[in-house]
Amino acid sequence: MSTISIKTKETNPFKLQKKTKLVQELSDLDNEVLEKLVELKKSKKAIVMVTDAQSWQTIKEFIM
Repeated sequence: MSTISIKTKETNPFKLQKKTKLVQELSDLDNEVLEKLVELKKSKKAIVMVTDAQSWQTIKEFIM
């Protein structure tokens, strides 16, 4: 297993620990999938949709 360092703006140790666990979960995804997630991350509309509880629930129901 390789190790990488990632810089973050997070300073709260509890939030940093959570973020670390989340990034570790994403680490086994294929690069193509990660590229698509990054593309979504760059979209303000996509961010609004995943942060809105109702929109997120709709997305999850559609996908899953």
